Amino acid sequence: MPAAPSTPRERLASLLTDHALIRESVVLSSGRRSSYYFDARQVLLDPEGAALAGELAFDALAPAAPAAVGGLTLGADPLVCATSAHAWSRGVRWTGFFVRKEAKKHGLQQWIEGPFIEEGTPVAIVDDVLTSGGSLVTAVDMARRAGGVVVAALVVIDRGEGGRERAEQVLEGAPLVALFTAADLGAPAS
Repeated sequence: MPAAPSTPRERLASLLTDHALIRESVVLSSGRRSSYYFDARQVLLDPEGAALAGELAFDALAPAAPAAVGGLTLGADPLVCATSAHAWSRGVRWTGFFVRKEAKKHGLQQWIEGPFIEEGTPVAIVDDVLTSGGSLVTAVDMARRAGGVVVAALVVIDRGEGGRERAEQVLEGAPLVALFTAADLGAPAS
């Protein structure tokens, strides 16, 4: 029997491989067909997976010193909460925010939900899975429109399908960290 994972990264990789990797033909949000799918929310909404992802995301983003962490709803929501909560457990306040897919139709008609930021606040953008980069690019754009200065971005899984290159163009030198690649988690070669 193989040894139990000994580090948070190894344990999260094991959870993602066992519970998030679905090996069947699916249509991705980009419209492309794939022989596998990562449903990272199966792990990121579990308390163990959330705690591990929050810890790893905090450690990876801490050098950029964001004051807020957010991303496009729904994919980023669990990671935003886990990262913000872990930061607080370390004595650091990183508020969380969600970027809507469209402006709210009533009230303040805002694009961003949460205790966002003042003009010039350093923010980190996160997402669960990076494929084409569309969600990350949208979240970066909306955070900047709201006055944030994007200092870093992080994804749990990079599928290695061009999203990194697209995201890096809009990040303008801010680092993009992937906790794992699809290959790290045993996904079939595309």
